[in-house]
Amino acid sequence: MKQSALPSEVFPYNNSEAIIATDKEATGYSIAINYPFQKKEATTTVGDYRNDLIVRMFTSLVGQRMQELTQKENPPFLGAGVNFGGYARGYEAFSANAYVGTGDVKRGLNSMVEELERIKRYGFTANELERAKKNLLAVYERAYNDRDKTASENYVDEYVQHFLENEPTPGIEKEYDYVKQLLAGITLDDVNAVSKKFKDEKNRFVYVMGPEPKAEQPLPDGKELLAAIDEREKADVKAYEEKVVAATLLSKMPKPGKVLAKVNNAVLQTTELKLSNGVTVTLKRTDFKNDQVLMNAGRYGGKNNYGVADKYNAEYAVQAISSMGVGDFSPTDLRKALAGKAVSVSPSFTEVTEGFGGSSTVKDLETLFQLTHLYVTAPRKDTSLFKSFVQKNKSQFAMVAANPQASFIDTMYKVLFNNNPLAMIAVPKSEYFDKLNLDRIMTIYKERFGDANSMHYVFTGSFTEEQIIPLIEKYIGSLPVSAKKPTFVDNKVRPIPGKKTMTVKKGKEQKSLILAFYYGDAPFSEDLQLKAEVLSEIINIRITEELREKIQGIYGGGTFAQIEKVPYGNYSFIVQLPCGPEKADTLLKAIRKEFEMLVKDGPANSYLEKVKKQLIEQDKVAMKENGSWSSTLWDIAVKKMDPSYFLEFEKKLNKLTVKDIQATAKLLLNGKNQFTAVLMPETVVPEGGEKKKAF
Repeated sequence: MKQSALPSEVFPYNNSEAIIATDKEATGYSIAINYPFQKKEATTTVGDYRNDLIVRMFTSLVGQRMQELTQKENPPFLGAGVNFGGYARGYEAFSANAYVGTGDVKRGLNSMVEELERIKRYGFTANELERAKKNLLAVYERAYNDRDKTASENYVDEYVQHFLENEPTPGIEKEYDYVKQLLAGITLDDVNAVSKKFKDEKNRFVYVMGPEPKAEQPLPDGKELLAAIDEREKADVKAYEEKVVAATLLSKMPKPGKVLAKVNNAVLQTTELKLSNGVTVTLKRTDFKNDQVLMNAGRYGGKNNYGVADKYNAEYAVQAISSMGVGDFSPTDLRKALAGKAVSVSPSFTEVTEGFGGSSTVKDLETLFQLTHLYVTAPRKDTSLFKSFVQKNKSQFAMVAANPQASFIDTMYKVLFNNNPLAMIAVPKSEYFDKLNLDRIMTIYKERFGDANSMHYVFTGSFTEEQIIPLIEKYIGSLPVSAKKPTFVDNKVRPIPGKKTMTVKKGKEQKSLILAFYYGDAPFSEDLQLKAEVLSEIINIRITEELREKIQGIYGGGTFAQIEKVPYGNYSFIVQLPCGPEKADTLLKAIRKEFEMLVKDGPANSYLEKVKKQLIEQDKVAMKENGSWSSTLWDIAVKKMDPSYFLEFEKKLNKLTVKDIQATAKLLLNGKNQFTAVLMPETVVPEGGEKKKAF
């Protein structure tokens, strides 16, 4: 059959159109306004590059305005942003998108259009532009500082763009010079003028996608959507009001502590510090990156310290605090105060641990410490932002049960843990957020994070001891410490014993998911952890060869082994196989056969050697990454892990034999405790056959 030639030109819309697309399995509404495509020449000159920088700042500033709207007590949408892009090379179009969850679609659309109209009429402020310049410059500065440590994939992306788009590749040294020179000359008028690309355009394609509406809450039709846009574009809109933000994070500097002891570890090439408040610190100076410092802080503790009455307050405490900010700064104010800085800090709260993660450039190192100090000493209570947090999550998860996979996983975990009210939350639900209490959340957070007793900090990266120790003394050594030593709690949550299989029939789409769990008690050891990882990788190779290539029954999937030390010694071996429903039974039989063969005979030596080579190559990469060292040093300090399994990984790995892996398979895959869950569509359509009910 003769194929028609592809059009050589993309024609703009000659009218406006709006459609509503619904799906009963969708969980939230998204809105998009698409403006007509325009021709865009490739970026080949310095002038073109300047224009690209202007557009980048424009879209970033619009996104920040939209983000501020999500901080309202009753936010119009959960997130929104704009973009200049296109599906056809040589063309671009302006588009605006918002996600409203289960909120009011028309209200979300009105708010997005109103903010765009505010920008079209009044533009941005000088302060907004200055922050945008600082942020953009910081991105290039960091890339420049690490120019000799650039990942290969970044070069590949550059070459692909050069080939496909004729995009120049001057290198980061030259590009950084261009950015510094060009940003200084970019004016507010330049950035505000970007809106002229769509300001007077009346032809648009608008669509709303989401779940089927309830009878009592109908969605607006296409005409109503277009009319709403026209109405908001003609409405009275006030100019944006810039809020003054404090120039310094801390209103009062803390009284520094002191380093009481300093010990060098020749094996790990680290320095261990003991501070006057009892906090301990590990320093690992590296040259893996020229401009990266990572912080990993923590101790045993965690959510298991709280019972059923505090289940949801503990579960969402960190998220709620993060949504309100720290010190005198809301999240929006903090973003403004940190303009031009590449720094972040976030609390971490698991079932058995609590702590902080963070990163910064070398020049922003003190800001990293100041933020950490605020997260410990000054969590911010803001009733309005807390209500916003609750409302956004309620809207986001109100219809999560409509998603077949989410419903399946929720049901599966309830059965797996015998409806234990203290079991982990696998799928958040809207009603959980109605049970949150702000005062109790503040109390829990301060109990877990406001006391630095037993906290261990790890700093890894491109710093000097002379540079970082004074900051540690000032901001970490001054943290409050009580006499109470936190620890983890075993809340006795256990998966059901024995063998059980369950099938959940949910959804119309011909997709299935197999999840199988093998689990039991076992004393923790790094040796078992290593063997379990090797066993998992061997099975993953077999899954690719047998289940994916021969049976052609899965899209992906694999296995994951976990050996845990706390709150009790245990293992879990998890199998995940996404597949077509007609293949589910065949795949279950095939994976069980693979397990039986490993238990009976062990793996072929060729598979063991292949996995050894694969893991050795991964280890070589990990040994040159700050992130790997950061997490490992934390494990050594807090979990008392054996450092030889990191430092001598290749040696430990090469000692493993087929018999070792067979013995591990006998332990982990004995099937004594086995739980298999299968998601099937409500009606199965066999290949070339008629519909039938799922088994």
